Amino acid sequence: MTANGNEMPQDPAAQARENLGNTAEAAAGKADDVKERAKLKVAQTKDAVAGQTDHAVRAAQDKVSQAKDKVGDLASRAKEADPAAAAANPAVRAGAGAAATGFAAVLVAWLLRRRARKNANPWQVAARTAKSQIKTTRKQAKSGLKTARKRSRAQAAAQVAAAKAKARKARSKAKSWG
Repeated sequence: MTANGNEMPQDPAAQARENLGNTAEAAAGKADDVKERAKLKVAQTKDAVAGQTDHAVRAAQDKVSQAKDKVGDLASRAKEADPAAAAANPAVRAGAGAAATGFAAVLVAWLLRRRARKNANPWQVAARTAKSQIKTTRKQAKSGLKTARKRSRAQAAAQVAAAKAKARKARSKAKSWG
């Protein structure tokens, strides 16, 4: 302490160490906050994916049950129409069930791919957009090149015709002088 009661000033190295310590503590606090937010986002994403998967599985099960019901209806109609033929061929029913299951699996895969494409990474969406823009630009450039070629051919033909006309005119003048 000094004579007037104030603290003595610290040396600059001590102040720098103290500032560095405070900065490190603040950065650690921010890093912990970022970790917590990332964990929360991961948990939310897991829940969303689980919900989507459950929804897709339920939809597939519904489709399979609908297909089985239709197959059952068709089998009962076949039995009514010709009971002997329907009883003699149980493989038809098994094949229809397998076809319905395969259809449901394809439908689920298509729905999941469609949903994944809609919820794609922004970079992937930007890449697809850029590819389509490149294709459009290439098509426009090709059509522009074709029209430019046609225009230059027409201009060249006009210049050739004009030169031939000048040459004819010059010959006729030369004949008249000569």
